[in-house]
Amino acid sequence: MSLLRELQEIVGKEWVISGEAATLYSHDAFLLHKGSPSLVVLPGSEEEAIRVVRLLLKRKERFIVRGSGTSLSGASTPLDNELVVSLARLNRVHSVEGFEVEVGPGIANFSVSKSLPTHLFYAPDPSSYQVSSIGGNISHDSGGIRVVKYGPTYNSVLGLRVLLPDGSVEEIRTSPLLNHKSIFVGAEGTLGVILRARLRTFRRPETTKTLAALFDSLDKASRAIVEIFNRGVNPSGLELMDRYSIMAVERSRFRAGIPETEALLLIELEGIPEEIRRDERVVLQVLEELEAEVIVPKDKEEESRLWAARRGAFPAMAYIFPAYITLDCNVLRRDLSEALLKIREIARKHGVYIANVFHAGDGNLHPLIPFDPNNRESMERAVAAGVEVEKVVIELGGVPSGEHGIGIEKVGFMRRYYTEDELKVFRRIKEAFDPDYLMNPCKLVQREDCRPASEVLTKLWEAD
Repeated sequence: MSLLRELQEIVGKEWVISGEAATLYSHDAFLLHKGSPSLVVLPGSEEEAIRVVRLLLKRKERFIVRGSGTSLSGASTPLDNELVVSLARLNRVHSVEGFEVEVGPGIANFSVSKSLPTHLFYAPDPSSYQVSSIGGNISHDSGGIRVVKYGPTYNSVLGLRVLLPDGSVEEIRTSPLLNHKSIFVGAEGTLGVILRARLRTFRRPETTKTLAALFDSLDKASRAIVEIFNRGVNPSGLELMDRYSIMAVERSRFRAGIPETEALLLIELEGIPEEIRRDERVVLQVLEELEAEVIVPKDKEEESRLWAARRGAFPAMAYIFPAYITLDCNVLRRDLSEALLKIREIARKHGVYIANVFHAGDGNLHPLIPFDPNNRESMERAVAAGVEVEKVVIELGGVPSGEHGIGIEKVGFMRRYYTEDELKVFRRIKEAFDPDYLMNPCKLVQREDCRPASEVLTKLWEAD
């Protein structure tokens, strides 16, 4: 029996997609490369997902598991006609018990908090939280605005149900002695298929307070970030937007009336009222010393507009430019000023715009580099600038990716950041789980025969 027929018998004809309709799954939010999936299958239950994957493993079919396709590194892009298994239909809330919630991998991040009692919330909140799926968040160890206080997705994962490449299903719980979840969180679907996740939730803070600060230089804004932490304040949110990202937002439907300035810091404090008043005094002192213009939102509506502007910065860029590269390199907070200065120099050198909007609290830079996808020279200049930004960050002691993953975008930087011995360990782990490289091949950990599928990827993969 053909693979198509067998898949249709498992999930139904309407849930197996082929031909032109399958091209909708040819890429994720990483727009530098589009693939060609051989088939797309959408199981509607865990049982169907297990049967589908076991069939593919038995037939030695290479495949990619994806959720809503918001990945920014090409992690769910088929490179060589792989079959795509979408778990978007596995979007149930299975249980809510105390401070724990158990969900399917296809549920949107936003829907997790919506499913909880009003006094609880789920902390990780990437900018795409309204649509990005929990399975993808786990596979990339996503962060978000609250990462500075609550940590990335890893900190909120208590347990996983995972289908392994040998066809077995494992129930994984956190343990003080041996924490198996660390193998799968951030593995980008290369070691197993997440079927269910048990997540930690938190009690909503009694009070929150937002402050906005305008700076006439990125250097002063960067120094403010460092000084806020040096004086003992740990904000629940600390985000930076530069001149270009503010311009993009103010020309889009996300405009919030932000004045023209070199840098905007959005600072959120949370806790009991007296704690917030103490932290606010400290923060205001720092901002005054660095000559910032402080904006205190007059009400919750104004606060919401400012945070919506920050969350809307990525889609706002899409209003102005047809495409852009989104990097997510990480540096220590103390190196933010130097990193941002060098990014400005790189932009001038390559004749491109680079907008910076990022999680300042943990130094997770998100340089956005626009390009024209129909203009090869424009694309090459953007890629060249992106490669140079990544090299500068690594030279500063930073890492290539903070939360978007390696995918196909940053494979070349693995050899720059890790030693060959370390990469051999990664390959040994991959081969221990998936010796035939059937799960998301040529991503994160590559076989020796992996080859770039386009000239653009060649430039990225040879970035070392």
